[in-house]
Amino acid sequence: MFWFCKFLHNFSLFILIFLSFFLFFFNYLYMNYFFLIFLMLFFFPFFFLTNFNFFFLSKNFFLSYDTFSFVLMVLTFWIVLLSLMSSFYLFKMLFSWFFFLSFFFLTFFLCFFFMSSNLFFFFFFFESTLIPTFLIVIGWGMNIERIQSSLYLFYYTLFSSMPMLVSIFYLSSMNNSLFFSFMWGGYMSLCYFFLIFSFLVKMPMFLLHSWLPKAHVEAPISGSMILAGILLKMGGYGIFRLYDLFKSFFLFNSIFMYISIWGGTLMSLVCLRQSDLKSLIAFSSVAHMSIVILGLMIFNDMGLKGSLMMMLAHGLCSSCMFFLANVIYERSGTRSIFLNKGLMNLYPSYSLWWFFFCSFNMACPPSLNLISEIYIFIASVSWMFFFCFFMMLLSFFGGAYNLFLFSLTNHGKVSSLINFFNSLSIRENLIVYKHFFPLMFLFLKMDFF
Repeated sequence: MFWFCKFLHNFSLFILIFLSFFLFFFNYLYMNYFFLIFLMLFFFPFFFLTNFNFFFLSKNFFLSYDTFSFVLMVLTFWIVLLSLMSSFYLFKMLFSWFFFLSFFFLTFFLCFFFMSSNLFFFFFFFESTLIPTFLIVIGWGMNIERIQSSLYLFYYTLFSSMPMLVSIFYLSSMNNSLFFSFMWGGYMSLCYFFLIFSFLVKMPMFLLHSWLPKAHVEAPISGSMILAGILLKMGGYGIFRLYDLFKSFFLFNSIFMYISIWGGTLMSLVCLRQSDLKSLIAFSSVAHMSIVILGLMIFNDMGLKGSLMMMLAHGLCSSCMFFLANVIYERSGTRSIFLNKGLMNLYPSYSLWWFFFCSFNMACPPSLNLISEIYIFIASVSWMFFFCFFMMLLSFFGGAYNLFLFSLTNHGKVSSLINFFNSLSIRENLIVYKHFFPLMFLFLKMDFF
């Protein structure tokens, strides 16, 4: 029986990797979307043949996964598939093969990042995702400023990751191993700062977030979707994976918690002053990641599960909001909130999707966002009751900027910039629906978390 369970576990890993190759090649050959969906549904039951818990159970020395990594891997394949569907027009351009290749390597690196049980391979795949992201932003970005924004992304991540490499070598010399299961001692404050600094830049935490709005605004729609959906979650996964190291430094963790909750409040206020659609959604991502950092740094069971649910919910919700912003940008030629007005008169189905996702972004029921915020709010208030005041501010301002976004774009007089009146295509409705369905109904499967 043991060997049979081990075979099923390894077989499901093989199916997961094989499915990623299959989806990419058939997307590139313009296969039918419904065939791809059927294929994913066919392979999906194999993922439930393994044991899932929050213990990083290693069946071999190199590849392992638990509930946290499995959820983020499935989110990776889902968002990458939707990103490619949203950029279908690029496949008919001159260098479409290079765009496809960048996405393929990005998915490959992300998959092995979430499965690696060795700290050096963990770092290697963590940094390898930077290269395809850099190429996607600089190659298919919007304006000439994409070079500056991609360099921001490159140097922020590179500057924060070099100290992490030094810490990995130090831990290797102290523990004589780089596998997560065997790292027990040799921790010091400088090692803690070097490791967590890299993860906090990647999330990003307030005060280290300058690269994110620039990268989002200048990236193509597929780059924004993959950046908001997956790449921001890598920092949170790294904090969770080095749980035993970080929980030993309670004082420093509390400092980062104070910075995060104050930064989330300030970012919510900054969202109210934005005039660019993508910039507003990018700053709202910083506010949500501040709540995720808060849930992770408390290091109790409810905070960790709430952070996982918020990362999953934010990955789906924020990715779709970027796609909806790009839909109207393709029709009006501008991302200004004040110029894209009265959309409800022209695109009622589009306004309905905006209503749903703005509601989910402010954590209205029934959605996974609400459950995740309840978990994190309970965990944070149980840690310090004074956080209750800041949680009320975060909830209030989150509702304020989402109402600001929805009301200004969908109500009012129609702008003369919108010079054609075709509604959402079947492809666009399908992409939005595939964001909506798991976000709406995952709260019915709470025992999975």
